[in-house]
Formats: sequence, C-alpha cells, structure tokens
Amino acid sequence: MGILAIFALPLLLLGISGIIHIYQSVMWLVSKSAVQNKVVVITDAISGLGKECSRVFHAGGARLVLCGRTWEKLEALYDALISVADPSVTYTPKLILLDISDINCIQDVANEILNCYGCVDILINNASMKVKGAVQSISLELDKKIMNANYFGPVTLTKALLPNMISRKTGQVVLINSIQGKIGVPFRAAYAASKHAALGFFDCLRAEMEEFGICVSTVSPTFICSYHRQPAPGNWEALIWKFFFRKLAYGVHPVEVAEEVLCTVSRKKQEVLMANPIPRAAVYIRTFFPELFFAIVASGIREDLKTEEEN
Repeated sequence: MGILAIFALPLLLLGISGIIHIYQSVMWLVSKSAVQNKVVVITDAISGLGKECSRVFHAGGARLVLCGRTWEKLEALYDALISVADPSVTYTPKLILLDISDINCIQDVANEILNCYGCVDILINNASMKVKGAVQSISLELDKKIMNANYFGPVTLTKALLPNMISRKTGQVVLINSIQGKIGVPFRAAYAASKHAALGFFDCLRAEMEEFGICVSTVSPTFICSYHRQPAPGNWEALIWKFFFRKLAYGVHPVEVAEEVLCTVSRKKQEVLMANPIPRAAVYIRTFFPELFFAIVASGIREDLKTEEEN
C-alpha cells in the first residue's frame, strides 16, 4: 500500500500537468484561429512588445498593418516575420510610418491604414513613451510630449478608425496600458498621469461602444522598478519599501504580454492586469487603504534621498 502511494502522487501530478498542457495548447490554437484573416493594426510595432505582438498575430494568420517611427526598423521586422512564416497560412504585412506623438499627422495615417484593406478589425494601441524624474525637474514641454504619445495619440487614432468599425458594427480596440494607470509611482508623474488618462478614456469608450458591438480592452502589465539599493540594517521603513516594490515583483516578459494580448482579443476580455502578487496587492491597498499606501511610498522616497546624500 505504501509503495502504491509513493508512485500514485507523481503519476497524479504528471496527469494534472498533462491536462493543463493540453488545455493551454487548445486555448492557444483557439486564440490563433480567432484572428485568422482579421485586419490587425499594431502601433509601435518595432518596440520589444510590438515585435512580439506582430509575431503571434502574424502566425495566427492575421492581416497585419504595422506602424512605427523608423522605416528601416519596420523593414527589419517585415523581413523577420516573412523569413519564419508559412506563406500558405499568413499574409504579407503592410508597413506604415507613424509617430504617435505627432497628433497632426494621425488622421492622414488613419486614411492610409484604411486604404490597406478597406477596414480595421482590431486596433492595438501599443505605442508609449516613458520619462523618469522629479516633478519640478520635468519641463512642461516634456509633460505635453508624454501626454501626446500616451494619451492624445492613441485617442486620436482610435477616433479616426472608429467610424469604420461603427459602420460595420464590429471591431475591437485594445489599449496596452500600465499598472501606473491605476497607481502612481514617485518620479514618474507625467507617465502615470498619461496612463491614468488613457485608462479613463477607454473605460468610458467601452460603455459607449457596446451598442455597436465593438469590444474595448485594456491590458495593463506591471512595470520594472528602478529601486535597487539595499536598506540599511534596522531601518524598518526601508524594509517595507523594499518588500513592497522589490525588483522580483516586477517585470513581465514581452512574449507573455503578446500572448495575453492575443488571448484578450480572442476571448474579448475587457480588462487584464498582468502583475505579480506584490504590485497586484499594491493596487488594492491603494484603493482600500490609501493612507497606508501613501505612507509606504513616502518612506521609500525618504530612504532614497537619504541614500543619495550618503553616497
């Protein structure tokens, strides 16, 4: 009996692992089939995440329209996709130059996008710009540039393509946002503000587009914290800060995000938060225990400034 028990547990675990693997494989195939022949627009396709999104949607048989600021990088992405694709089940990607922060050119680019296939089924707003620094050290011009890239750019492009979706009563808009659209982090005020604004806009858009059969999705991955210093022995405030925002709690690989975007599109999910337990807990603490959240963040800033002075 004891020998059977010893072998039973590994076999049970093996069986469960096999079932999970089969389920994940089936869901992956279902996700890929859901985007086959769909016209998918990806902004900032030349970024790390943009490239991975391009890869998974191209492999799924989507008709890609890839947008980016640099033609040479777009061509390099095009070559990379074509070199590994099966031409019998994939489409040749279309390439379009787009600087999402240049609001004045977006309407013309939207017309160029629509000219590719006559319609857009899925718009993935992936373009983003980051900046780090104290509020008083960031110029208003840079604040505006960040807001253009992260808020007005995606909003303007979405508005330009929405009439096509509304007339066809079908389509999906995906915003790749950030956990900083839910919680603000010190020294990233402009970035967090733009992400909060974008999340608010697309939350409202979701409700408005329901009557037209258009799905609006937001995918918010966690961010990578730059706080690497070890707290001084016995400094409990710094220990809390280190625990709350430790490096291991951050970081979602672009491949994971791209696969989640594909899954979000295929299942028409409305909101996805990709975060490990600690940053996920931070969102809830900010909501239900704001004073505790602010105290922890403030203690981290004090420790950060103290360490800089000592160095």
